[in-house]
Amino acid sequence: MNPSDLYKAALGELQTVLTELIYKAYFYPTKVGDCSESTFEIVCPSNHVKDYLNKKFYGLLKNTLDRIGNGNYQIIFKVDEQKVETKTDDLPLFVPAKIKESASRENLDEYNNLSQKYTFETFIVGPSNRLAHAIATAITENPGKVYNPFFLHAGVGLGKTHLIQAIGNHILKSAPKTKVVYATAESFMNELIEAIQEGRNKNYIANKFRNKFRKADVLLIDDIQFIAGRGEATQEEFFHTFNALYMAQKQIVLTSDRPPKELSRLDVRITSRFSSGVVADMQKPDVETRSAILREKRNQMRAEVENDVVDYIAQIVETNIRELEGAFLQIITQAKAEGLAVTKEYSAKVLGQVIPGKINVNINEVLKAVCNYYSIKMTDLKGPKRLKEYVLPRQVSMFLLKKYSGTPFMAIGDLLGGRDHTTIMHGSEKIEKEINADTRLRQDIVNIKRTLNINVD
Repeated sequence: MNPSDLYKAALGELQTVLTELIYKAYFYPTKVGDCSESTFEIVCPSNHVKDYLNKKFYGLLKNTLDRIGNGNYQIIFKVDEQKVETKTDDLPLFVPAKIKESASRENLDEYNNLSQKYTFETFIVGPSNRLAHAIATAITENPGKVYNPFFLHAGVGLGKTHLIQAIGNHILKSAPKTKVVYATAESFMNELIEAIQEGRNKNYIANKFRNKFRKADVLLIDDIQFIAGRGEATQEEFFHTFNALYMAQKQIVLTSDRPPKELSRLDVRITSRFSSGVVADMQKPDVETRSAILREKRNQMRAEVENDVVDYIAQIVETNIRELEGAFLQIITQAKAEGLAVTKEYSAKVLGQVIPGKINVNINEVLKAVCNYYSIKMTDLKGPKRLKEYVLPRQVSMFLLKKYSGTPFMAIGDLLGGRDHTTIMHGSEKIEKEINADTRLRQDIVNIKRTLNINVD
C-alpha cells in the first residue's frame, strides 16, 4: 500500500473513534508528505494543528499506521508554509472559509458553529422520524411563529444533532442575515462560567455572553439534559434567556435524550416552558431506513458495495445511526487496507458476526422446502389466506429467509405475495421466540434445515 492510500485508510478508521469536531479540525485538513520505509511525514496546515497532533495524538496515529501498514513508522509532522496565514493560524478549521477571511479571535463566538454536512437533503426520513422532520421543515418556513419552542428527544445516535443543525443551515440559506446560535448545553454552561468569572468583581454576567444568546433570532441548544442538576446560576440564566427569546417570538429548538417530564433534576419552571410548545421524538430506524442511510453514505463515499451487502449490514447493526455508520466505515476502511472486496462474509467477519449456516441453495428452494414439509402449495404460501395451516409455514419461511439468507425484510415481503416488511419482521420474530418453548416447532425447523443442507445447531 502506498503512503497516500495507507493514510486514507488510517483516517477512515480514526474517523470512527474520534469526535466529529476533533476529526474535522485536526485530521481532515492534513495530508501525506515525503515518506520512507521507516518515516511517515504528515503535512499540517498550521503550527497549531502540528503541535496539537504531536502532543495529543502521536501514539494513536502511530499505532493505527503501524497496524494497517504492517510497519514501524516514525511520524514527522511538518507545516505547509504556503497555507500558514497569521490571521487564521489558530482559528478552528471547521469554520467556513468565507468566515475565516474576516474572522478574528475576538468575534469568533458570534458565528453559528453549524456543520455544513447537516442538511435536510442528507437526512434520511423514515417512519421513526417522519413527524420530527415535518416539524423541523415547517419551522424553517416561519421561525418563531409556529412550533415554538420545539423540543426533540431521542436516544443516542438517532439523528438529533443532524436535524437541529439542519434547521439552522436551512434558515441561514434562506435568510443569511439571520442570527442563528447553535450550542451544546455543555458549551452554554462553560461560556456562562467564564462570563461569571469575568464579571465576578462587578456582580454582573458579562454582556458578551448575554448578547450572544439573548439576541439570537434562532437559538439551537443540543443535549439540554446536561443542564439538569447543574448549579442554580446555570438554570437561572437559561430560564431568563429562554423567556427573553420566547417573549420576542424568536425560534427556540432544544434536543434531549429524554422527554421534558423525565428531566427531574431540572427546575420545574424550565420543563413547563419546554412543554408549552411542541414535543416530538425519534425512535430507532427500521431496517429499510437503515439501508437507505447506508446507501446514501455509500454514494457519498463512492464506495463499491453491492446493495445486498449494504442491506445485510443494516440488518446486523440495529442500535443507532451513529454506530451503523461507524460500522460501515470500519468495514470499508479495513477492506481497502487489505485489498479485499466488501461482501456479506467479509462484513460479518469485521463486525464479529458469523452468518449462521450459510446455505448453498437459492431463496426459492427455501420456500419449496417449507411447502413440501407442510404439504401446502406455493400459491397458498404466498397467497392472502390466513388459515392456521398456511400462517405457520409462512412465518417459518420468514424466519428461515431472514436468519439464513440475509435477505432484507422488504425483499422477503415481495417474495411472499407483496406483504409489508413489518409483517415479515413480526412473523420472523414470533418464530424465533417460540422455538425454545415449542418442541414440535423446533423439530420442524431442524428437519427443514436438514433438507436444505444447513448445519443443525
